[in-house]
Amino acid sequence: MITHLRGRLARMDLAGPLVELDVHGVRFEILVPIALWPELTELAGEADLAAGEGPELGLHIFYHVTANNPTPVLVGFLRRAERDFFRKFTMVEGIGPAKAVKAMNVSVSTIARAIEQEDRATLARLPGIGPRSADKIIATLRGRVTAEAALQDAGVERPVDAAQFEEKRLLADAAEAIAGLGYSRAEARRRVEEAVRADPSLDSLDAVVMAVLRSLDAR
Repeated sequence: MITHLRGRLARMDLAGPLVELDVHGVRFEILVPIALWPELTELAGEADLAAGEGPELGLHIFYHVTANNPTPVLVGFLRRAERDFFRKFTMVEGIGPAKAVKAMNVSVSTIARAIEQEDRATLARLPGIGPRSADKIIATLRGRVTAEAALQDAGVERPVDAAQFEEKRLLADAAEAIAGLGYSRAEARRRVEEAVRADPSLDSLDAVVMAVLRSLDAR
């Protein structure tokens, strides 16, 4: 069983949400809760992940495989206590790894405190949970996550705005694509920002790059 992986951050995809970790030439696709995205984004910075410039990253791994679904699912966490909480979270009836990953849009300590305080409203607001699942979570885990409630984690008490991080990644990827045409990274970033300011409706990598190319042709 895989319990920890360390390698180069090679890809980030909010749609998963997942990352790819390059471990000595072998790439692992790892789901990550959206609550970890701010820390991962800060770690990645403006690095061109596709060009192999990603930072080194270590993740504590939750490994899941069943007879009905023999394809392994890997879920990664920055702290061991987060993985331990996730293992307990998936013990709740009706909450599998994929659902748990999407539900965790606030920090582990925030969710654990809500469980211990029987804060049904907070739990019901988690993506994909709702009142009935919130009751099951409290009934199953109350009294079992007191340590996680005191965890000094990222302290993300408000839901992470995934769209905000997707936009930043989109701009970074577009700038890298323009830089690949021979422009300096600074100039590429400037031209991408100009294109998006001129047309805020641009919402895909192809659309942003084409807008920049059109502006270059017009000069």
